[in-house]
Amino acid sequence: TTDLQREFNSYLDSFRSIVCYAAQIYGFYHEISKLTDNMGDFTRQVSRNSSHALAVALSTQRNRIYRELIMNSVEIVNDIRMACLSDNKMTEKERMEIVFGIRPKLKMMNKKLQRLTKAVKYTTMGDIWHEIDEGARPAADKRDIVEAAKRRWRQIGKNVRP
Repeated sequence: TTDLQREFNSYLDSFRSIVCYAAQIYGFYHEISKLTDNMGDFTRQVSRNSSHALAVALSTQRNRIYRELIMNSVEIVNDIRMACLSDNKMTEKERMEIVFGIRPKLKMMNKKLQRLTKAVKYTTMGDIWHEIDEGARPAADKRDIVEAAKRRWRQIGKNVRP
């Protein structure tokens, strides 16, 4: 009975790992499907407003999204290469940890791509000029801050298209 119990436990362990792999594969499919949709949205947004994509790249605050997306995609490719394509010797546990770590990275990449699409949609070269112009000014009092905010709001209101 002990041998039978060991054999049944090993069968359950292998079945559990197969089910976990199948669930992860479905999760990959879902995240990659969302990623392709988000890439399509981003491509359409860049084709509509290519100068806005340049404006995001020139922005000191918003261009960080580009760098994060690139680094995240390189990290995902390296994980896939290490887990699936290389001849590295690793245990099944190590391989599963790497594979199971890819889906959260894909999810984070989807969120950053959505943020980048919104940034491209709403950032203009005028915004960048205002960012540069405001940075060149000396420290202002509260009245100057309010006036600058009103000017920016008016400028943004002019740029919004229905």
